Amino acid sequence: MTMTAYIIAATHVLAQAVSESFPGAVGGTDARALIIGLLTGIAFGAILQRVGASSYEMIVNMLRLKDLTIMKFLFLAIAVGSVGMYIVDATAVANIGIAPFYLLGIVVGGLIFGAGWALAGYCPGTALVAMAEGKSDAAITVLGGLAGALTLSLAWDWVRSLLIDPLNYGSVSIPEVIGTRPLLVALVFAALLVILIMWLDRAVHEKEPEAGGKPGLMKP
Repeated sequence: MTMTAYIIAATHVLAQAVSESFPGAVGGTDARALIIGLLTGIAFGAILQRVGASSYEMIVNMLRLKDLTIMKFLFLAIAVGSVGMYIVDATAVANIGIAPFYLLGIVVGGLIFGAGWALAGYCPGTALVAMAEGKSDAAITVLGGLAGALTLSLAWDWVRSLLIDPLNYGSVSIPEVIGTRPLLVALVFAALLVILIMWLDRAVHEKEPEAGGKPGLMKP
């Protein structure tokens, strides 16, 4: 993981330099914001590659609950990202926009996403990383994702009336519902994810001796 640490550090220094030279560069769609997004995207892609998230076999084994390495990494990334986003929001470096909570669309979209992930063996992020490694199946997955995005844009009016408008509760968030500070909710959520990661790690280690059998014995 040493190379990953170097990549993250270098990306952070470059992003900080851009941010200091151009105040307010975090967020938005101008060139400065795109540079920040590019640098952080490179760092995240490098981490995905280092943990093996671009491996079709590891992803499929995660979905089959046989290898939880990537699952633990994703939970950790969500925990760190949640706290980081709300720190950025609390310090007014950038403002977080809350997407509408349209229950029907989220459920249907989640089922389609999960089925696609299981069939292709890649999600959008890991497919891009694997494509950069030269994997043809990942390139096909990326093309399929672009085709799906184009189809959605063309059929948006129909999809909106069917999946977005019904059961749409607007831009609500857990901190708003329970009436507390967003950063506090993010910290509690991150702590729960870390506890879950530790439990998964312990469960995997306790199961290893049973799966491996006694050392030195070979089946005929």
